[in-house]
Amino acid sequence: MKAASNQLVSRFLLAGLCSMVLTACDPFEKQRAEQAEKTRIECLDKICTGDKPPPRPPGRVVFKLNGQWFTGPNEYGSPSLGAIAFYWPSKAASGDPDAVEKASEVVFNSNGSVGNFYDVAIEIFLRSNTIPPEPRGYQLIELAEAKDWIASRTTLRPGLDAITMRHVIGPRGYYIDHVTYYVATQLKGVDGLPPVATCAHAYPDDSGGTGFMWQPGIWAGTRMNQKHCADWPEIFQETTRVLQLLKKA
Repeated sequence: MKAASNQLVSRFLLAGLCSMVLTACDPFEKQRAEQAEKTRIECLDKICTGDKPPPRPPGRVVFKLNGQWFTGPNEYGSPSLGAIAFYWPSKAASGDPDAVEKASEVVFNSNGSVGNFYDVAIEIFLRSNTIPPEPRGYQLIELAEAKDWIASRTTLRPGLDAITMRHVIGPRGYYIDHVTYYVATQLKGVDGLPPVATCAHAYPDDSGGTGFMWQPGIWAGTRMNQKHCADWPEIFQETTRVLQLLKKA
């Protein structure tokens, strides 16, 4: 019995040793680990195979952000599939056919689709896997003030300033030319600072937009036609209202 027991133990030890050797010598182990991590990060913000979404309430979509489940109104779309959006200045939700039909800014193609979507849509992209590093938003304005980089600051109307700089520093430290910062001076973002949007008016076809932390670990990036930057305080308020419609499941 003792000899048989010793043989069994030896087999287990040998099997374990072989497994360790194979793992250590597996040339694809690193690639598999890297792919697994890439998939994990991607699946923080989208529904993946094996996920178990919570029940979908009537009239709402279910989506995932930063590994957490949320629900939102059908008419704004699903952040897991792209942007949620509304039209400006009507504030009509992009997926509400009745409201869109009444939105005077919307132009329809002959097939019934919106022909001028990017001219009139305010798009909101939510994500957790790529968040711009600081400084960002109004922090860039404060940095520019400290370094005497501001070329001009004009009050366009009560609650809205336009700022241009001698040097414009981007979120990753590179320089951007021909950018105007629009500051909603009478509002506060999640960070307690005035919300800022940027528009590159030197390039008429470019979009304007901004980004801010919506919730811990979740970034909200917005895209709009730069002609709407003059309405930035009101657009920020509507963006905030729409985001408040999204609830944790």
